[in-house]
Amino acid sequence: MIPHAGRSNRSLSVLLICFICSVVLLTGSIGVEPATAQKPDINATVGGDRLVQDGEITVLEDPSANVTVTSDTPIKLVEVRVNGEIRRSYRPNETAFSRAVSLDLDPNENTVEIIAQSSSIKSLQTTITKHTAAPRVQYSSPFSTSIKGGPSNETNLSSGQVTLAGSLHTVSTVEQIRIERTHRPEANNSSRELYQIRNPGESFSQELLLGVGTNEVVAEYTDANGRTNTDTFRLIVDDATDPTIDLDSPNSSYTDSAEIRGTVRDETKLKKVSLNRTSNNASQVLLLSSDDEPDANRLSYAIDMTVDLFDDNDDNEFKIVAEDAAGNVQTRTFSLNYEPEPQVTITENTTNRTANTVQVAGEISEAEIDRVTVETINTQSGDRLDLARVYDAGTPTTTLEFDRTLRATPDHTVVKLLIEYEDGQQTRTIQPSIATQQEVDETEVDSPSNRSDAVTDAETGSNISATNSDEGGVNATTDSTKEDTTPDSQSSPPTLIPIRTRDAFGGTVIVGAIYLLGHRV
Repeated sequence: MIPHAGRSNRSLSVLLICFICSVVLLTGSIGVEPATAQKPDINATVGGDRLVQDGEITVLEDPSANVTVTSDTPIKLVEVRVNGEIRRSYRPNETAFSRAVSLDLDPNENTVEIIAQSSSIKSLQTTITKHTAAPRVQYSSPFSTSIKGGPSNETNLSSGQVTLAGSLHTVSTVEQIRIERTHRPEANNSSRELYQIRNPGESFSQELLLGVGTNEVVAEYTDANGRTNTDTFRLIVDDATDPTIDLDSPNSSYTDSAEIRGTVRDETKLKKVSLNRTSNNASQVLLLSSDDEPDANRLSYAIDMTVDLFDDNDDNEFKIVAEDAAGNVQTRTFSLNYEPEPQVTITENTTNRTANTVQVAGEISEAEIDRVTVETINTQSGDRLDLARVYDAGTPTTTLEFDRTLRATPDHTVVKLLIEYEDGQQTRTIQPSIATQQEVDETEVDSPSNRSDAVTDAETGSNISATNSDEGGVNATTDSTKEDTTPDSQSSPPTLIPIRTRDAFGGTVIVGAIYLLGHRV
């Protein structure tokens, strides 16, 4: 019986040990569950490319991400964040999740993060760079557009000089802009012009020269990745503006010709510029273009020419006519008055030291001469030494010869010639030369009393002007038999000085002087 009792005790001990082990195992499993739980599995692809932790991919437009999450326990949350902002959030409460998620990305680099939570949390973060398909343009001239809206098919303009300008919207740098302009007039011929801009930056501006009528424009914008955006449109030029004429010419001329300067401009193209003399319809073509093709050298024309003037100012009216390629015409009429200045030629201007005189001779021509006066001035005192009226006939003349001898102070005398003519008055100052002693001696030997226009007063020895300085002028005739009014008490030997006369414009002029009973008459 005793052995049977021992066998029962052993069985009881085994059962007790098994119970304790079961309790220990149960208690231990509860305590280590957080350390052994499985994290969700995240799998995502974009355009066939799998997203990996801290990876990088590039897209050309907003993509869709195929997101798949699996877990041993129900999935409580799936969240998609772009640059830290929650863009999508789901609560599937299942052990598997699969969805095509649209990613609204910003331009350039984007940080995309996918977060999954079940009994634990897992995330996947990567970088997605968004590049547009091609550069986009927001035009500001000669028309305005939005970034996504392209230009209209046709735009009407009033000028052939326009600017194509706008701002560039692209992530990849635009390396080249190519603009092709083709002018298609009504005729079959056409002309083409190419413009290129390299590395424009964020904006561009290009001057275009258009022709009258239709101009087709093709603008291509190419970025660093070789993607090109092309805009095609037509610019229609309807030029209704006349050319402009700016003249810089004198109102009058003192010679028989005048220089005309000015500029003719047009906003599209000058076709013809001509100068006409209105009195006889004589015309001179200054510029002529045979076609309507755009030409930068025909936007303006500089006038620089000389025209002949006639004596009759009615014949000196001119008209400039400018016509542009669209048929607009502008005229400018102007007149030039021919007002010639007197032309003075001096043939003699010699001072006689012995006689204290100066002889001045010459010719005045060209102008309508009304009055001529010659006078001598003492350069030290400023006093007028002598004066003679050379011409004052009342009828203008265009040619006048003069020869006068006036009082002078040797070495201190200048001769002034005052010429009054139709359009004003002119003063010429003449510096006389001094005759040598040999010339003086020869003059005295060769009958000085008859060859000089001046005589010496027997009483005073002073020099007497040979020309009557009264207002009567050279056409007045001096009476050589003027009655003596000197009292009889003044007596002196009668002196007779020979008198010479010469013709002057049809009259007789006394060029000598006489003394009767000691008095000059």
